[in-house]
Amino acid sequence: MKILVINPNTTAAMTESIGAIAKKYAAPGTEITVCSPEWGPRSIEGHFEEQIAALATIETVVRYRDDFDGFVIACYGDPGVNACREVTDKPVLGIAEASMHTACLLGHKFSVVTVIERACALIEDGVKRVGLSDRCASIRSTGMSVLEIEENPQQAVVQMVEQGRLAIRDDGAEVICLGCAGMGPLDDQLEEQLGVPVLDGTACAVKMLEGILAYGKSTSKVRAFAWPEKKELPGCSPLLQSVTSSAD
Repeated sequence: MKILVINPNTTAAMTESIGAIAKKYAAPGTEITVCSPEWGPRSIEGHFEEQIAALATIETVVRYRDDFDGFVIACYGDPGVNACREVTDKPVLGIAEASMHTACLLGHKFSVVTVIERACALIEDGVKRVGLSDRCASIRSTGMSVLEIEENPQQAVVQMVEQGRLAIRDDGAEVICLGCAGMGPLDDQLEEQLGVPVLDGTACAVKMLEGILAYGKSTSKVRAFAWPEKKELPGCSPLLQSVTSSAD
């Protein structure tokens, strides 16, 4: 099976790190390719950046939709995931949704430890979108930006352990989800110190997608994720116009 892992931001070092994680956890015989959009923000920490990244991610899926068996969107806001499910019948998984559902199989309540404070609202909306508000104990911020975590991972570990301990002690969390793809390489260190499962969303999404593909399932094209309606898209890129111009 061939899986494309898309980092929706345009920071090359993070794309490389995400790809290393995906390849580490992929099964033998799974072919992992990693990329980022050709344009967009260096990091995603607010609604403005997320919406730009979503469009760039959709274009990337359209560009490669005939070349891969499934797609992973490796940003914890899951930007553009539902729209990507409309433009292909191949499975598209966001790392937030994948990690949250995995967490629910490993504990009664999970908490998300993420980057700067403003990102918490994005993740709260994401939890609601996938219907897991009752299972989410809390969303906690390290106060560090995406790029700061990339530049100083050991300081990030200190902040993440502190917030993780508070989530377990005060909020009732039994599983910790890492609320940024850039935090992924730190999962083992955190789990050792916290004593509960710590989940990297990229790893969760790759393993879940492998299972879906091995089971032979694809995205339902009835109702919510039906192919886009055929209509004109004035001013949009040729890639996006190709989606609706060829719609049934």
